[in-house]
Amino acid sequence: SGIGKFIALDGARDSLVRNLAVMSGVSEQYAPAGKSLIAASIPGSAGGEGLEAEVRGQLSEWIGTEVQAWETLRIDRIKHGHPDQRAPLQARQRVNLGDGLWVCGDHRDTASIQGALFSGRRTAEGIAASLGAIN
Repeated sequence: SGIGKFIALDGARDSLVRNLAVMSGVSEQYAPAGKSLIAASIPGSAGGEGLEAEVRGQLSEWIGTEVQAWETLRIDRIKHGHPDQRAPLQARQRVNLGDGLWVCGDHRDTASIQGALFSGRRTAEGIAASLGAIN
């Protein structure tokens, strides 16, 4: 049966899985009736033979032993899929690198659309201020 609708986040420094989302909670069409489709994110270069067992172990702590009966549909390894921002998070990294070089993106703030937008705004405001356009 389905496990419900939720997103789980884990910010522990030594945690393997950072977040889990019940995708079938977004749309029932993502899974057959009575089933759930779940996606988990594991940032960094984790992998290898024991990855699935480690993930199941961690998720068992979050959800319960039913995790051991889940069917793995696939494992996608996406290099540079999102910045590896392990705890403790150092948000608001500098955007002015000096010598007229500016940088922005979610890797300068939080690994999110909001982080990318916020970083872009900080960069634009910094450039405008450096050109004397704003105080």
